[in-house]
Amino acid sequence: MTSADDRRPLPEDALYDDTHAPEDGVAERFVEAMSSLAAAVSVIAVTSPRSGRAGLTATAVTSLSAEPPMLVACLNRSSSLAKALPTTGWFSVNVLAADQQDVAEVFAGRTGLSGEDRFSAGTWRVHPHGVPVLEGAAATFVCHVGNSMHQSTHTVVIGSVHDVVLPPGDAPTPLMYHRRRFVTLGATPPAAPPVTPR
Repeated sequence: MTSADDRRPLPEDALYDDTHAPEDGVAERFVEAMSSLAAAVSVIAVTSPRSGRAGLTATAVTSLSAEPPMLVACLNRSSSLAKALPTTGWFSVNVLAADQQDVAEVFAGRTGLSGEDRFSAGTWRVHPHGVPVLEGAAATFVCHVGNSMHQSTHTVVIGSVHDVVLPPGDAPTPLMYHRRRFVTLGATPPAAPPVTPR
């Protein structure tokens, strides 16, 4: 039951309310519900002057603003990429094309490869800002960290976009992740249901 205190708005400067514990089973249902949220698949990559290249597969990437161009990426704090990011400040977000599922699998850690060895999947080049850029990606954003914050198990990174790399010709079909599976968009969207006049 929701009390009157639960309905009070949070202070304007509150970023996280840790005073109210979730109900039993909410975490499990949350994970299951989020799996139904289809998302584009990206590989986020960095080159650290200390540890070399690192990358991971991510779906928690979204735009923040167009002027100036900025995006948000959520990274597991325990990942090698999150640990390497402070040493460089630069990173790339490579939106995978439908035919790059093998790259997604490698950078998701499903093949046992780690660190520099993951970059054996796909063809990579070095951008003038020093970040790895994946050839054949649907799009690549070259970013510098504008801000970041730790939240629970993840680091929320705000990236200022300094360059966008697009493939020549028509944009390739993106790789998607839905219900814990990699999927691709159909060439023809399903027909809309008929509208019954009232």
